[in-house]
Amino acid sequence: MKYHEIVNYEKLDPFKRTAIEKFSDSIEFPSRLGLRIVPETLGESAIAIDFPEQDFYLAFNVEGLGTKNLIADAMSKDERGKGFKYYESAGIDTVAMSTNDLLSIGADAIAFGDIISSGNSDWFENKERNKYLLEGFKRAAEEIGMAIPCGETPTLKGIINEQTIDLAGASVGIIKPKKNLTFGQNLKEGDAIIGLESSGVHANGISLIRKTVESLPKGYFTELPSGKILGEEILTPTTLYTRAVIEMLNETQINYLSGITGHGWMKIMRAKKTFSYEIDFVPEKSELFSYLQEITGINDREAYYTWNMGIGYTVIAPKESEEKIISIAEKHGIKAFTLGKVMKGEKKVNIKPLKVVYEEN
Repeated sequence: MKYHEIVNYEKLDPFKRTAIEKFSDSIEFPSRLGLRIVPETLGESAIAIDFPEQDFYLAFNVEGLGTKNLIADAMSKDERGKGFKYYESAGIDTVAMSTNDLLSIGADAIAFGDIISSGNSDWFENKERNKYLLEGFKRAAEEIGMAIPCGETPTLKGIINEQTIDLAGASVGIIKPKKNLTFGQNLKEGDAIIGLESSGVHANGISLIRKTVESLPKGYFTELPSGKILGEEILTPTTLYTRAVIEMLNETQINYLSGITGHGWMKIMRAKKTFSYEIDFVPEKSELFSYLQEITGINDREAYYTWNMGIGYTVIAPKESEEKIISIAEKHGIKAFTLGKVMKGEKKVNIKPLKVVYEEN
């Protein structure tokens, strides 16, 4: 079983493109207030809103966690006493999904609104579970330096399973000064592709993980070769890249940013310009990714399309910015690797060490 047979982007992506086309006229509506949606950001992971004569943009993103909290549900049965603490990770991850995407156009998150949907309002009766979930949101807000001033808790009986919840949210950020706005407009041949290390699987490819792990005799309580518990490793909170990348934007030149989320390493070529992204170095696989690949039986081509495989964010920048970017990442406790460079040619990601090529659909 492959991930794209569970979550089929060949069906999802055309809908997204159709939606962008359908709503294209609506980007003119804010002009009644003297504001402008920056059209070049349409199709990116966040959009920018221009305030003419001001040296900043606002940015907006909305995202969902997906099904990762179902693993927290399973791990809450942990007999070693951690129980509902795993929901802290779910809270952090929900924030990360939106704010990391917001960051991709150069935006520093200033506010986040959560949407915690249930199939039955009785879910909220467990005060300990609530505490840890909200603590996760709070920890993320503190690390990023943003507010969580609002939220919503709809009960969607008959739509959401009554035993669990759906986690999502939206974030607003500021791009200041305006020169920090990045959507690939300055991409050029010779730019360095720098990968920022992930903390684990983050929140993509979870459907394949669940389908496979839940069939194991011990499920999420399976021990890895090192003795670590599989479910705990999967629930390692997603890295929040905001503070590190904003410092990079302020200190040096960056030409494109992309989170390695859905579509995996294919996301490296998300920018609209046509270039070939030549990857010469791939970090060694972690124990977790090696084990997941082993139990799912998928090859490298599928694995690097499904999961981040150790790289949670890519920063594409002029060669002269490379050293500074790596230094700033390390200052924030994030390992950084020079993966390759941008070259002229057909739009593709060519991962040379793996003999894997992803071409534009």
